[in-house]
Amino acid sequence: MKPTDRKQRGFTLMEISITASILLMLAGMAVPAFSDTIGDAEVASAQSKLARVRTGVDFYNLQHLDSFPGAVSGVWSAATFDNQLRLSSDLDGNTAAQGTAGYPFGPYLTETLPANPFNDLATVMVIAPGGSFSVPDDSTGWIYWADTGAFKINCSESTSSGDAIYDL
Repeated sequence: MKPTDRKQRGFTLMEISITASILLMLAGMAVPAFSDTIGDAEVASAQSKLARVRTGVDFYNLQHLDSFPGAVSGVWSAATFDNQLRLSSDLDGNTAAQGTAGYPFGPYLTETLPANPFNDLATVMVIAPGGSFSVPDDSTGWIYWADTGAFKINCSESTSSGDAIYDL
């Protein structure tokens, strides 16, 4: 015969199961919301970086009589694009350290090209005038069209709302 005055200690299996179920349901609701927030932060970071570089390209174009950065003597390259935005330049696009006499323009960026927040690449694919580009392939961080000055993110992903990140 069991004594009836014995006090129960601990939790029953049923109580533990119910508590675990409730915690799992709450976690199931929180994780998707947190994932969307991370994606939104990456999009905001990309937009900020795009705006910074696009502003530099626009100022370069303004000061260099409608010439876009990326070329010296008709030769287009990513290294020239980077140098012309980060260093001082003359009217022909030749670059030198900031403060060098005869190089009155720029710099337009105070640091190296930023990394693409989706693939962590800071490289640029320069599309020379007359060149073509089909779809984003994530092979570089950025894509730059030398004939128009357009600067886009090289990303094949979409935002949480379904918009192509490439079109930011």
